[in-house]
Amino acid sequence: MNQQQFENMSPQLRNIALGYARRYLQCGDEANDAASDAMLKLWAVHDSLRDSAHASRLAAVVARNVAIDMLRRQRPVSFDGNAADTAWIMRQESDGTPESHLEWKEDEQWLRQHIESLPPREMQVMNMRQTERRTNEEIAAILGISKESVATVLSSARRKLFNQLKERNRI
Repeated sequence: MNQQQFENMSPQLRNIALGYARRYLQCGDEANDAASDAMLKLWAVHDSLRDSAHASRLAAVVARNVAIDMLRRQRPVSFDGNAADTAWIMRQESDGTPESHLEWKEDEQWLRQHIESLPPREMQVMNMRQTERRTNEEIAAILGISKESVATVLSSARRKLFNQLKERNRI
């Protein structure tokens, strides 16, 4: 698809992208941002688009993926015990009883202690990924290692924590 064809079809593609983004995102501004981001990604590959049907399908898929990425960035995944980060999880609990809050605090403290007991490299990578919300590529660039190594270190740290959690729940 050449530039002129893409420009002629871009309002239709934007409407498709906006429709898919709205299915995932509640805020209209976020849906517009997702649609705009999807259009930028489509523009980057406009030369490889075969026809309008192909472009329409790709607009839908790209918008959906952009919206999902935005949702993932919104959901707190920090392990630093910050009340703002844990508030999201606390709201997810079905009952807000004092017992459940006490259990949550004990679990949070246990997890924080075990994260701090990881080897320094694993703890550093885990902190950059979960607390600072950096991508594997960013972590690799900062530490001077490959992104595959970052994924391996993260996997190892998560596996250790998961096994410790299974052991804790067994008792």
